[in-house]
Formats: sequence, structure tokens, C-alpha cells
Amino acid sequence: MKKLLGIISLVFLVSGSVYSQSRMSEAEREEAIARYQANMDELNLTEEQKPQVEEINMKYLDGLSKLKKSNGSRLDKYRTFKDLSATRDSEMKNILSKEQYAIFKENQKEQREHMKERRRNRR
Repeated sequence: MKKLLGIISLVFLVSGSVYSQSRMSEAEREEAIARYQANMDELNLTEEQKPQVEEINMKYLDGLSKLKKSNGSRLDKYRTFKDLSATRDSEMKNILSKEQYAIFKENQKEQREHMKERRRNRR
């Protein structure tokens, strides 16, 4: 469980920071972890799905970490980010039921809106 929470926090930290210079505060980090845990609980994953989803998230996190450290142009980074996201979505679609996948996509949409709001508030 601790490993999963660590992975979760890193996914949110890296995905939110790929195009942003700012760092999350401790409160924002805790909020992101709680939000991620709530999203995973909402998916109601089976015991078989949990390790598969964790593996997908680890691959996604690894890709985001490499992307953040890369020296590519902003456009190249954006394209790589889109490719990583598309791969993750495709893999999640293969693992999750139709209902779970719909919840997953809705949660992603909410997360994008949350990130947009954070960016607006920091300007």
C-alpha cells in the first residue's frame, strides 16, 4: 500500500509538472494523493486488475520522468506526452470494464480541469 501511494504521488507530481515550472506544496501533494486514492476506489478494481493498473501507472510515470529530464523542444515534449497518454489509455481500456473505463476517463477530465484551474491561480 505504501508503495502504491508513493507511485500515486509521483504520477501526480510528474504529470502536473511536465509543462509547469512550479512545485506542489505539501498540502497540494496530499490532496493529489487523496484524490488519486478516491479515483482508484471509485473504479472498484478487482484483485487481478490492481497489479496491472499499478504496472501501467509505473510505466507512465517512468515515461513522464524521462520526459521531464529530456532536452527536447516544447513541441517534442508535448507530442511525447500525448503518446504516453494514448498508450496508457489504450492499456487501461484493455484491462478495465466499459463502466470502469468510463469512470477512468471522467476522472482524467476532472484532473485536467483541476490542473487548468491551478495554472490560472498561479498566474
